[in-house]
Amino acid sequence: MCGITGAAPGMEDGILRRMTARLAHRGPDGEGYFSSPEVSFGHRRLAIIDVPGGAQPMTTADGRYTIVFNGEIYNFRALRQELEAEGARFRTRSDTEALLEMFARRGGAAALEKFRGMFAFAVWDAEQRALFLARDRLGVKPLYYCVRGGRLLFASEIKALLAHPDVPRRLNAAAVDDFLTYLYVPAPQTIFEGISDLPPAHWLEWKNGSARIERYWDAIPEPGDAPAAQLEEELRAQLDQAVRLRLESDVPLGAFLSGGIDSSSIVALMARASANTVRSFSLGFGVGAEHYTEIEYARRVSRRYNTEHKELEIHPKCAELMPAMVAHFDEPFGNPTALLIYQLAELTRRHVTVALAGDAGDEVFLGYPRYHGVRLRRYLDLFPRAARRAVAALADRISESSDGFHARRRAREFLTTAGDHWQQAYASWVSYFSPTMRRELYTGEFRAAVGDYDSAQVLDEHFARVAHCAPLDQVGYVDLHTFLPYNLLEYGDRMSMAHALELRLPFTDHRLVEFSMRLPAELKLRGRHTKYLLREAVRPLLPAEILERPKLGLNPPLGMWLQRELAPLMDQYLSEETVRRRGWFRPEAVTRLREDFRSGRRDYSLHLWGLLVLEEWARQYA
Repeated sequence: MCGITGAAPGMEDGILRRMTARLAHRGPDGEGYFSSPEVSFGHRRLAIIDVPGGAQPMTTADGRYTIVFNGEIYNFRALRQELEAEGARFRTRSDTEALLEMFARRGGAAALEKFRGMFAFAVWDAEQRALFLARDRLGVKPLYYCVRGGRLLFASEIKALLAHPDVPRRLNAAAVDDFLTYLYVPAPQTIFEGISDLPPAHWLEWKNGSARIERYWDAIPEPGDAPAAQLEEELRAQLDQAVRLRLESDVPLGAFLSGGIDSSSIVALMARASANTVRSFSLGFGVGAEHYTEIEYARRVSRRYNTEHKELEIHPKCAELMPAMVAHFDEPFGNPTALLIYQLAELTRRHVTVALAGDAGDEVFLGYPRYHGVRLRRYLDLFPRAARRAVAALADRISESSDGFHARRRAREFLTTAGDHWQQAYASWVSYFSPTMRRELYTGEFRAAVGDYDSAQVLDEHFARVAHCAPLDQVGYVDLHTFLPYNLLEYGDRMSMAHALELRLPFTDHRLVEFSMRLPAELKLRGRHTKYLLREAVRPLLPAEILERPKLGLNPPLGMWLQRELAPLMDQYLSEETVRRRGWFRPEAVTRLREDFRSGRRDYSLHLWGLLVLEEWARQYA
């Protein structure tokens, strides 16, 4: 796990070192450089595999190919054996060299098919004078780029690009529109005009001063008709292999343990696969926020597998970490779970260098409540549209609570979209500021800057790829390609790497994901149970109370904090004077949001948190 940066053609050594230094938190164990008139590479290393021998940048013995690489190739031992059978000779025990040698022998696009892991890398081909960039299939590792003055610049984080004197900080108003819609900025856009996010499962080749970008992998649902018992057994084997591959490490490793099915399954499989005691790490909340915590369930799993367990209690003052959180994202990011992972990663890093986590289980096996909503839509759609519109109008009057119980909010969201097409309903469920709210929020000048940009096109483009699929398969695909990489995986990477902790995610194993695409939706969502087949597959491993309890999710008591401890911050950041001075939003629209939240009419806690984050980002970067 590392931080990478570079440019083609090459650049001044001082600038390269300044850009690389911005990534020091990602790789505290060493730094390395490669420079020529054609290309410059900088690398910060977090040593995991072959600690003494895996330094980068790394060049092939013939001098043709040079690589900088961030991530892990989990099947590197099998790749190494395949290459040795062809006559390859290795100088190190690192996965970096296996990646580089495979690239040299197969070529970029063909080599990508071989890699099982998380990665973002750049390879320079001195003979073809071409730079090849690639990002892993699910988007676990980040990679940003921009073109300035005929030069391609790239980096693991935007802050490294901003360290180059030719890269301006110009606000991308369309990205703000995306952020307010989803509380994240989806690729290829970033908050900075002229800086792009290479999408997951894509490669970029820079040659003769121009870029060519192509997708190399996709996960289209293709449900089969294999017997459920056979699929259950195959799922168990796939998950076991995904975990075992991620136990490869020359440094201590452990696991995040929330007490949910996903993380508990991983801890159970780690305990079965390893001769060493598993180290597990959990967090909980203090008095007044007990229904947000799963800590007791995590303890039960820990006791069952005799893990070496550490716990962290989260307090409202953790919101003081918001400036640090924003600094690590470089963009506004509105999911407050990032604050929790920031602290959990800090605790975990005191004891281990690598941690496994259960992220992506909900996207891969349909674990969110909204999937029930998609299924229920077929019954709602039996009623005349006029009746559904009348229900929607009445439902808009339902008040909400910010105390953590979301039943009324979910009922309102479901019913107020009764008159819409189900895809529009889904878009509303995963959105925050609606088109109407954004129109009312923006000043005339900012609305003009956004222009006719439509943030809905992010979802529409993905729906179009799977238009032939059933509704549940469609929304699962869209979540896998939007919500997962630009929300969960993004905060997982930034908040873990803020503390130089490598996070490994078995549920992002592409073989496991491809297997899940063959499952009929009814084996993922059955009755009241989400992730049905996964529950059955891990039933022998986990206590019944872990398998049967409702999903809680890892979320802070944000509504409570905003009503109490964070109220002064809202008064400061979202005052009429501050909003007016920033010039993006109408003060009266922000004030109305605050009043509706305080009165209990609407749970606008995430909306207000998003505005707080955006103001903090502007103070640091605008």
